[in-house]
Amino acid sequence: MSIEKITAFPEITSAVVEEGNIVSVTQGYYDIDKVTGHIQTCIGMVRRYEKMGYYNLAKPEFTSEVITTFTNLELSKKDVIRANNFMEITGYQECNRVWQLPDEMKVQASQMLCGFYITYDTDKWEDFSVEPIEASD
Repeated sequence: MSIEKITAFPEITSAVVEEGNIVSVTQGYYDIDKVTGHIQTCIGMVRRYEKMGYYNLAKPEFTSEVITTFTNLELSKKDVIRANNFMEITGYQECNRVWQLPDEMKVQASQMLCGFYITYDTDKWEDFSVEPIEASD
């Protein structure tokens, strides 16, 4: 048993552009309760797949299976910007994903992201906690 701590940033669902600048971004899971519930659901999914024998070559890992595969969370701000899901982008009709925006707007969006620290037990994933990353961190 060991305790690990990772960062996670919810993916962007919408962004608003005005006069060539990002003025707001909305992330799908923006508070501790929503992030916690989302992770619990995804842990349950991995546990069901595990019981069915889906992971017959290697034991599943929390970060790779739960966070990277099933959640709408990314491990870094850069990964949020690179996400390939459709987003509602208002005020800039040329794209529907943040990575398609001009570089300056991608930087602006990245600076607006909120994130969380997730601390978990590598053996008993259900024992995890979520806390916000403060702006000064």
